[in-house]
Amino acid sequence: MAQTGTRQRLTKRQLKEDAFTTAIFRAREWTEDNLRLVLMVAGGILVVVLAVWGITNYMSGQEDAAASLYGEAGVELRSDNLSGAILNLQTVVDEHGGSEVAGVACFQLADAYFEQRRFDDARVYFQKYLDDYGDDELLVASALSGLGAIDEHAQDYASCFERQMEAAETDAGFMAAEYLRQAVRCAVAGNDTAAALRAYQRIQEIDTDPRNVNIVRQRLIEHGVIGPND
Repeated sequence: MAQTGTRQRLTKRQLKEDAFTTAIFRAREWTEDNLRLVLMVAGGILVVVLAVWGITNYMSGQEDAAASLYGEAGVELRSDNLSGAILNLQTVVDEHGGSEVAGVACFQLADAYFEQRRFDDARVYFQKYLDDYGDDELLVASALSGLGAIDEHAQDYASCFERQMEAAETDAGFMAAEYLRQAVRCAVAGNDTAAALRAYQRIQEIDTDPRNVNIVRQRLIEHGVIGPND
């Protein structure tokens, strides 16, 4: 005869339910004991989510504002209103320097200052484009040439020559020969025969239009850099 005190064997399902209940109980117990930690973690996650959301919306607003100002500057430039364009471009560069249009706005600001013959301001923003942006080879070359033109105006012909030569090496396109012609002009103005010949030789290598080469050749003949038979 079986003893009445013998414990009845549990089924597999009952064992699983018992284990699940125990786990739930322990989780609840841990949560109650560590409620402060749980709340801190949850709060930290919420702060991160809100920060990311805020930054995303802030950046989106910055881009919209920069694009609007840049568009207004374009209208002013097409209307030959340099002062109005400068005002908008300056705001883009100063207040929205991290926007997608800031680089080209910086270059156009320098160019607008140059057109107004405000050479000191033009130099600042050509150089700023090279230092802070400089992600477009054509604009890099043009900015270098702009700095060279400012040097030429200041009668710093040696610096002008080097800037124009660097611009020509940066831009492998159709403007390279033009930068070299400007380099020749600066070298001639500075009475630097060796520099003028260096630029002239490079023009002969890359300019496929013999008429352009001949124009430079005549300039060098006129200034005694080469002879008529050279």
